[in-house]
Amino acid sequence: LAKIAATEVPVVSGPPTVLQEQLATAAEYRRQAQWHRLSPLLESLEQKAEDELLRARESLTAVTAPLAVRAELRGRLDAYKAKAARHGLAEDPFLIERYDAARRMLWSAPCDLRVAEQAVLRYQQATAEALGAPRVPRVPQQGGPEDRRGE
Repeated sequence: LAKIAATEVPVVSGPPTVLQEQLATAAEYRRQAQWHRLSPLLESLEQKAEDELLRARESLTAVTAPLAVRAELRGRLDAYKAKAARHGLAEDPFLIERYDAARRMLWSAPCDLRVAEQAVLRYQQATAEALGAPRVPRVPQQGGPEDRRGE
């Protein structure tokens, strides 16, 4: 419950009741043949409906963005696992431990993306070190604390 409560999911509000009330008013104008009142009301409703559709699309993007980040992290983790396997490191116990830790985070719900991102980065760094490559550089868009220790 604490993990779920701590999840940062944007609040999505329902449709505004003002629009529903105006639609009822428009239906009443139509029944009473009050065309001079109905026309401007329909124009206003059309604009408000477009605004509401834009708001709904923005809300959908805000809600689904974390899923896209999680999918990207999963892909990156699996790509590094494949790289390690190509170089004969599939059975390395340290890499297996790092991979399993990151995988557990990314395949659990809810997923703490900041912690999972750091776990994927640790796996990438461990893989790079096992291959004899220098540390994996930080990508500027990634969050989290930077390593300011000396080489």
